[in-house]
Amino acid sequence: MKSFAKLSFALLLLILGTAASGQNAEKPAASNQGGVEFYPLAYYDDRLVVKEVSFFRRHADNGKGEFVDVMVELENRDFDAANFSVYILAVNESSLAKVNEHRELVPFPRWRTYDLEDDTKVVNFQNLMPTLLDNKAVWGDQRYAEIKKKYDDKITRGEKAKLGNPSFNELVHYLTNNPQTALPITLYGETGPTKDKVLVSNYVPQTAEDLQKQRHDSLNKHTYTIYNAKYKTTIFSHHYTEYRPGYFTFNKIAVLIFNPQKEKNKLVFRRIINIDGLKLVD
Repeated sequence: MKSFAKLSFALLLLILGTAASGQNAEKPAASNQGGVEFYPLAYYDDRLVVKEVSFFRRHADNGKGEFVDVMVELENRDFDAANFSVYILAVNESSLAKVNEHRELVPFPRWRTYDLEDDTKVVNFQNLMPTLLDNKAVWGDQRYAEIKKKYDDKITRGEKAKLGNPSFNELVHYLTNNPQTALPITLYGETGPTKDKVLVSNYVPQTAEDLQKQRHDSLNKHTYTIYNAKYKTTIFSHHYTEYRPGYFTFNKIAVLIFNPQKEKNKLVFRRIINIDGLKLVD
């Protein structure tokens, strides 16, 4: 019995020694090949506070569409000015079951409670501030060519087809990993903005010809307005969409803020908000 206890004790010491040596062993370097290059979640930055995000839906004065304005109120908690950059993405997203015309003709039986198509989300259209986002850039050349070929084949066969858009997750993932075209912003500290920096906007006014013909073709180019003050900055992003048959507007917003000084993992704030049912203000 004593020999069995000694043997058990020796085995226990051997196991503990092996585990300890495994913990102290040098871990292999993580491979950068494949996978996500940047961490997808936001790193906290104690200089930045997002006070409020709100929304406003209004008619465009060209009479051809609408705007959804997103207001983001920021506060600088540091004495000195801080530089950031921002994307604000507006999309219209619906379930595949709602856009699948065949489902209306041949619906699922009532006893079937789960519909895979109802859980599959489709982006019908999107609008990015500060600049429009090309689907080809999100998908990449190879995948875009594959999707385009399937679309062309359907058109050749006489089928009804739509090229479609990247999913919402694909859009956000691409923007998170590519913040280089985000809108640069400065959160001023004790030394506030100069007079020319109090109001910053890319508004394109009407030309003399536009005024004469009562049109405003450059209206959709106005994508942001920024108000700066000591310790506070308010960003308005303007997302335009034109009227069309079966018109519907944006119903989901993503706000992404980056610290451009960091080498990687630049995302410091991310918020995704559903705005379905936002009423139009006359």
